[in-house]
Parts: sequence; C-alpha cells; structure tokens
Amino acid sequence: MIEKCADVVTDWLADCGVIEKADRELYGYAVQGFIMSLSPLMMAVGFGIAMGCVRQSVIIVIPFAIIRKFSGGYHTKHSWTCLIVSCLLLFMCIVVSFHIRCGWIFAFITIWAAVSLMIISPIDNENRVLSKEENRLYKKITAILVVSFLLVDVLFIWLHLTKYAVCISIGIILSAGLQLPCIIRKFIKK
Repeated sequence: MIEKCADVVTDWLADCGVIEKADRELYGYAVQGFIMSLSPLMMAVGFGIAMGCVRQSVIIVIPFAIIRKFSGGYHTKHSWTCLIVSCLLLFMCIVVSFHIRCGWIFAFITIWAAVSLMIISPIDNENRVLSKEENRLYKKITAILVVSFLLVDVLFIWLHLTKYAVCISIGIILSAGLQLPCIIRKFIKK
C-alpha cells in the first residue's frame, strides 16, 4: 500500500518534470521513507478523531516518533506488518492513556524507560548498521531528547495537565519497550 502511494507520487513528480525518470527508483524510496515517517502522526490523528482525543493521540506519538528515530529498536520485515503492529500499539497506548493516572509507580516506570533509552540506545537496525561516530551521535541525541521530554512531562505535571504528562510518559515508555525484543534477541543469541 505504501509502496503504491510512493509510486503514484513519484510518477506524478516525473510526469511534471520535477525529477528525472531515470531517478524514479531513488525518489520512490525517498517518498516511501517520508510516508513511513509521517504514518505514526497520521494514524494518531485518525485514531484521535475517531476516539475524540486528538491532542492526547498526537502527544503520545510525538515523543515516540522523535526518540525512536535516534534510539532504534524493533523493526518488522515488511512495511505492511509495521503498519498493522503500529496501529495496534498506538490504539492500545491511546486507550491506556485514558486509564493511567500520574503517580509514583507510573513515574518510576517512566524514569526506568528514560534511563534505559539513554543507556542502551541506539540499537542498530539490520537494514542500516551505524558507524561508531553515528552511534555516539545518536546516543547523545537520544539522551538530549529523552531529558527534554522528561522536562516537558514535569512541566505538564506542574501545570496540572496530568493527562498530557501521561501521554508524554507513554511515548517514552513505548520507545523503550520497542527496544526490548532486540535486547532479548541479543541475549538469546549469546
């Protein structure tokens, strides 16, 4: 589905003379990557509209998508599997956000996830292995992002906007949670 959308956009760009037809495959890959990077936000807005909670949905997906870009984690082998799993996880996170309240246990889980992200990240993707320099850079960026989102989390709590603080925390926890399959796989291989 995503490949077909990317093909349509790439064909349109080639027909308009924006890109060379010889470069169609390269731009098709770029358009597909762009669509995949926007898909969590589009899903969040869609679920948010359907469930009457657009703000919460978007606030969950923003820290998740931004942190995940640099922290890495589990990736499915096919884009359609990724889309299905992402939809299910996002829907589950939105539903959970309605039922979780700020408290010490939830704060502990959020801090555990944040520390885990800062220590373990980045996790290489099989399709793209990071160089040592990229690894150091992504680790720093992940730590900065996680700390920034934790500060936003604290700000929301201080402003008594706890439902949004819960959403930020869920985004952080989800990012850390998607590293677990990779960590487990490494332990099993050893």
